[in-house]
Amino acid sequence: MNNFEFYNPTRILFGPGQISQTGRYAARYGKRALIVTTRNAVKKLGILDKVRGLLESEGLTVFELSGVDPNPRLSTVYTGAGICREENIDVIVALGGGSVIDCAKAIAFAAFDDKDLWEYFIGKKTAGKALPVITVLTISGTGSEMNTNCVITNEKLGQKYSSHFAVSFPKAAVIDPELHKTVPGYLTACGMTDTISHVLEKYFDGTENTPMQDRIAEGIVLTVIENENVLKEPENINMRANLSWAATLALNGLNDAGRGRNHYDAHTIELEVSAKYDIAHGAGLAIVQPSWLKLLCRKNPRKFAQFAKRVFNIQAKQESDMETGLLGIEMLKNKFIEWGMPATLKEVGIPKNDLSGLAAAATQSPEGSYLNDQEVYGVLLDCYE
Repeated sequence: MNNFEFYNPTRILFGPGQISQTGRYAARYGKRALIVTTRNAVKKLGILDKVRGLLESEGLTVFELSGVDPNPRLSTVYTGAGICREENIDVIVALGGGSVIDCAKAIAFAAFDDKDLWEYFIGKKTAGKALPVITVLTISGTGSEMNTNCVITNEKLGQKYSSHFAVSFPKAAVIDPELHKTVPGYLTACGMTDTISHVLEKYFDGTENTPMQDRIAEGIVLTVIENENVLKEPENINMRANLSWAATLALNGLNDAGRGRNHYDAHTIELEVSAKYDIAHGAGLAIVQPSWLKLLCRKNPRKFAQFAKRVFNIQAKQESDMETGLLGIEMLKNKFIEWGMPATLKEVGIPKNDLSGLAAAATQSPEGSYLNDQEVYGVLLDCYE
């Protein structure tokens, strides 16, 4: 295990009914709030009006930016930052899932800079200050509510990159599983897939002697699988709660502590896929990650055999670590398929002749320069059909 420094200042307000705390915590940071949210769902369900009422009951003047896309656009960030400056916004309330939270984080630091915002995502600028962000989750999976990650799509360039600034930690996160009861099965499954992917990116990074982190990671994956019946019982609050907390723990830094390089390989590849084809992030990961894991398994099969035995209870007899590990990966892929996730790039309409371009884009991205172009192309080819 490597030396590490762990820090996470985000306050978690967890459990049924905790949405009621939103106004009280937002009021700690000022009197003028901007709600950042999606297009229609939260409004139809009455959640938007509820949050607005909670803020206003604490004396806040409320403004609204709706229409955040599933892959949030840079243009929306510019719009939100403009509202913050024009209306002297004190605090941002992100009402939605990971896309909304990421958009709110970007708006929070963009409010102090009206120049080229894309430079924050290509490594040319660093954010030193940001407006405070309160998050209210309506869907779980990304873990963005308790970390600095912020993924934005530049629709003009067809690029989807991330930033990781300390000022982007949300001040507080409301995780109320009652808000998740109406999330459609497909999107729920996308979140479940994303949670597992976050865990496995670090679990298989090759760092030795991380037994505590391994058990945390395995526990998160098992928790997701053990609560998969939420797809049949969407209003089961206990299952929703378990999945929500698993998603938060998967990417709040605890699972990563003491591990190796700060990269998320399958995510880097998938971001290029979703940037160009605008597919759901979790669905893209369900396609890409099993093929990426097969590549890693051939390099370090022992850890994959451990995963297969501990998570899927595969009792190896004469099989090698390689065979056991590959079987575990196959079982994971089948689990994604059972949940309704796509299995191939062809299935989501990606032309085969685009694979080499996607591979090149992944290796040229700020977080993918360490990737091998031919290996990435081989992974994309493997998950094409």
